[in-house]
Amino acid sequence: MINVFRLHQRKLMLVIAILTIIAFIWLYNPSNLSELGANEAYTIYGKQITQADVQREANKYYLAIDLQQLELISELTGMAQDENQMLDAFVWNLFVLQHEARELGVEPTDKQVAERIMALPVFQTNGQYDSFKYNQFVSEKLGPRGFTVLQLEGLIKDSLRLELLKDVVGSPISVSQAEIGEAGRILQKVDVQTVSFPMEAARTSVTVTEDDIKNFYNQYQNSPYLVAPETRSVELVEFAMPADAKPAEGREKVEALQKLVDAATAFAAKAGSGPFDQAAGAAGLTVVKTPEFDRTGKARGETTVNLTGIAPSAFLLSETASVSDPIQVEDKFYVVRLVTINPQRGLTLEEARPLAEVQIRGMKAGEMLRQTADVSLAKIREAMAGGKTFTDAATVAGLKVDTLTAVSPMGAAPDQQAIMRASLLMEPGQLSGFVPGMDGGYAVFLAARAPLDPAALARQKEEIEPGISEGKRRMLFVSWLAAARDAAKIGRVTHGQ
Repeated sequence: MINVFRLHQRKLMLVIAILTIIAFIWLYNPSNLSELGANEAYTIYGKQITQADVQREANKYYLAIDLQQLELISELTGMAQDENQMLDAFVWNLFVLQHEARELGVEPTDKQVAERIMALPVFQTNGQYDSFKYNQFVSEKLGPRGFTVLQLEGLIKDSLRLELLKDVVGSPISVSQAEIGEAGRILQKVDVQTVSFPMEAARTSVTVTEDDIKNFYNQYQNSPYLVAPETRSVELVEFAMPADAKPAEGREKVEALQKLVDAATAFAAKAGSGPFDQAAGAAGLTVVKTPEFDRTGKARGETTVNLTGIAPSAFLLSETASVSDPIQVEDKFYVVRLVTINPQRGLTLEEARPLAEVQIRGMKAGEMLRQTADVSLAKIREAMAGGKTFTDAATVAGLKVDTLTAVSPMGAAPDQQAIMRASLLMEPGQLSGFVPGMDGGYAVFLAARAPLDPAALARQKEEIEPGISEGKRRMLFVSWLAAARDAAKIGRVTHGQ
């Protein structure tokens, strides 16, 4: 079933794009979370919630990313354009989702939650639930956020609530023949022309001031993106085959590795019950101390040790269980003792400066690029109104025109998909607005659309109809959620003024 979905996913998503491309605009921003001060709170459903309540739900957004709850994120954030909008939409729509699920009596059971957690890919190995991965996630992802397994279970319950509510709201969906015909645009070949607006030129032309950096830091200093990760340093001993030994293969190699791991295990037992350096000295081993490193093994200093292989085990150590079992990295074994733990902390202004500058430059460049594109496209439209062709008008505006001929959205190459999506709702002779892209943006001119082939539509009907149904179901849910959110009467309360 998964393979079938992947095979037809591109077609179905193009159909959904026809129906949902403008469906989410009203879902955003009753407020901006980044502007919620220490003396402010919100009201929802006639009850007051604090900044801590809001921040706790905002932190669930990052937990949802780690747990790959993509449907929950997508449905609650819609077409938000930046992180602030996504957080705002996620938090308030999550409050609404929880309230409406309780009101409608569509709460998932504990058994359903447990089964879903065990089925999450992030907790599986070779298609089976892996308790080690679960425990590692609890230690590495929940603890640093001040979360427990209750928050993990709560988020999964939210995902199940979403599915149950979508089934209730979308149950009356049906698809007409006219809608299938309209969606048949994905089968029609089109001739399109595009003009590009590269980001690089805008990026190099903008300036970032000291005030910009300070304002950015003040706004985002409490976000997960301006946080220095936890780092650790360890001391270790190495068990390796003698450098002058003949390379072993097959059974000989297995036996040699077994001798190494036996020696490492015996050492770990002694080191765990006494001073590490004394145990190493007694065994004739050299103790090496590493620089600080993060969970990925990235070191803050020079080292010859393969920290990438050691880091996962090193981050499971604690002050009470500070010596590891043997850790195999290629044909070597290490026994590690925890030396220092440097907890996760917020970056200082100076530490955040490089990241802030990149982000600010990107935002300014994006705004400049959009303004430049709007001016150029206005000139093109004016020239076309005066009788010029799109190509001539674009050339006069100093833009290069690229042409795609006889391409159907369903058969488009991966690098043409975005252009095809932009053309789906257009009519021949129409010029789109600025469309953001990976390296800047572009605009699309639809030169021609070929007639629809009824036979081709009949052949593809069984693939098109589910996409239309899903698109309508999503639109209906979005409309219902917007109405439910209005009924929640979200407002801001300011104290101490």
